Amino acid sequence: MEKFQLSNGMSVVFAGYSSEYSVCLMVNVGHINEPKKGIAALFEKVLLLQLTGIIPVFAGTATIYTAGNEDLDEALETASKIFNPSLISDEMVTLAKEAICKQTQEATALVMRRMKLLYKHTAFGAENLMMPDDYLAIVDSYSPQDVREFMQTYYTAANIELVVSGPRIPLADLKDAVNMYFRYVPVGVEHPRMVQNIYTGGLSRMVFAGNTLTRLMFGWDVSRLTLDDSAVMNVMMSMFWKQVEQAFAQEQIDAQVEFKIAGYYGARTVRLLVAADFDAKTMADIIIKAVNRICDIPAPDELVVQSRNMAVNEKLDKHEKSDDTALEKVWQMIGRGVLNDPSCRIEEIKDVDADAVQVLARRVFRGSKPAVVLVTDITAPFYSIDEICEKLEM
Repeated sequence: MEKFQLSNGMSVVFAGYSSEYSVCLMVNVGHINEPKKGIAALFEKVLLLQLTGIIPVFAGTATIYTAGNEDLDEALETASKIFNPSLISDEMVTLAKEAICKQTQEATALVMRRMKLLYKHTAFGAENLMMPDDYLAIVDSYSPQDVREFMQTYYTAANIELVVSGPRIPLADLKDAVNMYFRYVPVGVEHPRMVQNIYTGGLSRMVFAGNTLTRLMFGWDVSRLTLDDSAVMNVMMSMFWKQVEQAFAQEQIDAQVEFKIAGYYGARTVRLLVAADFDAKTMADIIIKAVNRICDIPAPDELVVQSRNMAVNEKLDKHEKSDDTALEKVWQMIGRGVLNDPSCRIEEIKDVDADAVQVLARRVFRGSKPAVVLVTDITAPFYSIDEICEKLEM
C-alpha cells in the first residue's frame, strides 16, 4: 500500500491489487454533517442524472463515488467528472428535485423503509434527520447557486481521499495518471471528518395499518469501539445472533432475525431486527433475556468455537468474493481512520475466548441506552424505555 499527495493537497492511496482498476473518491460530507439539510443529496442527484459509470455510496458522514474499468485512465477520467461545475444548471437542479421527491414518496410507503428512518431518528436524534415532508420542502427551497456553493465548499482537495486499486503498476505511472485528472481540483479548506457523540437512544413506535407482523428493532451505540475490539465483536455478533434465533425457536415462535452493524461509520450502532406474528411484549422479553444471558453467563466452549468459526467464515467469504479493494479501504478510513489487513483480523478471531466476549457484551449492551423501535398494526401495551433499561439490568 502506497500513500502520496498531489500538489493541491489531495491525499491518494494505492490500496492493493485487484483484477481491474477501481477508483474511489471519498468526500468528507454526508447528510449528517452537511451545512444545510438535504443539500448533499440534491447535489449528488444533479451529478448522477448526468454521469454514467459512477456508483455512489452514502455513508452519512461521507459520500463515496466509485468508478471501475480495465483501463486506469478511463476509470480516473470517469471519477474526475464529478468536479465539473457546468453540471449544475437550473434545469438539472429542477430535475434533481423532482427525482428526489418521486423517490422519497415511493420509498416512505414501505414498512421497512419507514421503520429504518424512525430508527435513525431514535438512535441519532431528530435534529440530525428530517421526516419526509419537511425534507422535501427544504430541498425544494434550494437554488442552483446554493448547490454551487456547496460544491465549492466541500468538493475540494482538502476534503477528499482518493483510493485506487488494480493491477500492478509502477508508482510513478500511477502518480502521473492521478495528477493528470485531479490536479485541477481546488485546494479548499478541510472540514471536520465526523460528527461524534450524537447517539441518543430511546423508544419510538409506529402503528402501520394492515401490517401482519410485529417488528422490533433494538440498537446499541458501538461508535466508541476501536479496531482492537473488532475480532471480539465479530465473534460476539455471531454468538448473539445464534442465541436470539434459538431463543425464539425454543418458544416455538417463527421469527425472522437479523443482527448487523448499521449506521454511518463514525456514528455506528449494532442493530437487531426481529419480525414475528406474535405479541410485542413477549418478543421484547425474549430479546432482553438473550441480552442478559450473553452479558452474565459465560458461553460454553462449544458455542465459542462455533461462533468463532461462523465469524471467520463470514470474513473469509466477504474477503474472497469482494474484488473492490479500494472501497474496502475507504470503509476502513471512514470507520476507524486506520487501514488494516482483513487476514490479520481473521487470525485474531481464532484466539477470542468466552471471557472476552462477555466483557465486550457488557460494554455494548449495557454501555448506553438502547434505541428501540416497535411496529405493529395495533396500539397494544408495550414497555417504556425505562422499563426496558431496568430489565436489561443497566
